Amino acid sequence: MKITPSQLTISQLLSSKNEQFFIPAYQRRYAWGNKQLVELFEDINLLDKNDSHFLGTILLLTEPHKANINMLEVVDGQQRIISLSLLLEALKDRFAEFDKNDIVNEIDGYLCCQGIDRKKQKKIVLGDLDEPDYSKVLKLKNEHDLSAEPEIKNKKLLNAYIEFKKWIAKYGFDQLNEYYFKLINNAIVVRLDTEKAKDAYKLFETINNRGLKLSPTDIIKNFLLGHASTVGENVLKEVRECWKNVIISLDGIETDDFFRQYLMGILQRKVTFSKLIFEFKKYYLTTVKEANVLPEYRLFNEVKEYQNGEENAIDENNESELPIAVSKEISSKKTNKITIIEFAKSLKNAAAIYGKIINKTFDSKKINRHIYNLQRIESFPAYTFLLSLFHEDIDEKVAVKVLKLIESFMLRRHICEYRTNELDDIFPKLTDISKENILNELKNRLTTFFPINDEFEKRLSRYSFKGNEDRAKYILEQFEYNKIGDQGEYVINSGNEVHLEHIIPQTIDTKKARKEYGDWVRYLGSEALAKHGQYVDRIGNYTLLGQKLNIKASNNPFRAKKKEYKKSNIRLTQDVVANYSRFNFKQVESRAMDFSKIAVKIWRL
Repeated sequence: MKITPSQLTISQLLSSKNEQFFIPAYQRRYAWGNKQLVELFEDINLLDKNDSHFLGTILLLTEPHKANINMLEVVDGQQRIISLSLLLEALKDRFAEFDKNDIVNEIDGYLCCQGIDRKKQKKIVLGDLDEPDYSKVLKLKNEHDLSAEPEIKNKKLLNAYIEFKKWIAKYGFDQLNEYYFKLINNAIVVRLDTEKAKDAYKLFETINNRGLKLSPTDIIKNFLLGHASTVGENVLKEVRECWKNVIISLDGIETDDFFRQYLMGILQRKVTFSKLIFEFKKYYLTTVKEANVLPEYRLFNEVKEYQNGEENAIDENNESELPIAVSKEISSKKTNKITIIEFAKSLKNAAAIYGKIINKTFDSKKINRHIYNLQRIESFPAYTFLLSLFHEDIDEKVAVKVLKLIESFMLRRHICEYRTNELDDIFPKLTDISKENILNELKNRLTTFFPINDEFEKRLSRYSFKGNEDRAKYILEQFEYNKIGDQGEYVINSGNEVHLEHIIPQTIDTKKARKEYGDWVRYLGSEALAKHGQYVDRIGNYTLLGQKLNIKASNNPFRAKKKEYKKSNIRLTQDVVANYSRFNFKQVESRAMDFSKIAVKIWRL
């Protein structure tokens, strides 16, 4: 391994005119929050003029030096170097306010590079996802523009720039100049240059980074790209491209969640976050042809021999241990191993499906609607199965029926308060269900874990939705669809325009409530305060109401509320007007029992 280390000041790091630092597309987005920003800023601020401060390492994958612009790929240290560039930009803006053009030009020199053509380019270029936002941030020069910029998706970039500008704005020229001097002359980084990708990735995990702690995704990326770099340039190029697409598909999504659910579907068993990296590597070593050259492969085989077929050992010849995505590829080729490129492509495809699930971006509006329902119910463990469901083309009608089954399953279990940790055992085992008979097979498998009608009916009538209002709103919407005989043509607005209305108000005993809206305590009777908490968040006390009507109804007496309810087009709300001359705890209870009987028929297998 050939590594060229250099201890450099920030001035020295950025002074070469023909070097450009670029963040490859496969890297994660900029992610520093206020904690890291404050540490960086204050570490410099508290420095003595004659002291120095170590900021950490910058690991670079370099090419042989050339006369034109030298592209330096930042393998590690991207968070730090981007933050430094934003800090320098903020300093430049502040010096401009003092008309110190000589210092402005000096900083501009640090943040620009040029080749033979003498055209200025940015010193630091970010990956595909962040570069547009980074460019926009650098063009914004006043606080109004900064806070009013809606097109910037990565708010972390914007926040860093705003915070730096805010802190620097307090400095007069002398203090500002002193801070700048310490930043470029007293802050030290160790630059590590290597010309081989395999050496860069090998170093990555061993560097003690001052920035964010490495996530399982970071370690998985490094493991995969590090291995690809030892196989060949073309392989590394392909795998990098696949990883870039993984990152794009999972933009704004918890990537560690994806890898955990991906693996659970593959292995058809629970995988904890603490063992995510171990399980990924173990699966990779048994799946990828080229993995037999890795040091981990030898160690894994030694462990496997020691286990001698124990339960947690993986059988290399067992296709059931392989992802559904690659299992069929393997079968067609009559081999039990796939290439690293095939592995990366299967990962890319799975990430694309997962992104569609989380973001609800399938071509079918009906499918998206039912996935949204699952999200409102809080059905995250089911995504392991959905990854398998949508791996291949599936008829829309069949997919909708499958999603409805899962809705019923998840809602019943939530209402009956079954243990959620069981779901990580249930859903992974469903990924082997054949598409040919998926509905019947799914019903048969889920029946064992499905709450019976009597239990569901009883628990729903007494269930408190406090803290789960979105789930309550979903249930009421389904009641409304059932009431009007909806055939998929009518969709209740689930955003801000339709609210979840408490018929008996959430607050009844404050002076303000009594003064402005009437005495609900007296209206509800002697046990009002004792019973209110038990009944106010039951399904029988809810209805749906448009935003404007909801504001008018507010905490008003029931008579006044009914006047607003009459204006509603929602049948459930109209029924409150038609069926109840008064509304107290008894009515909440009877209405909840009526709803529960309907619920049994709607949410069934």
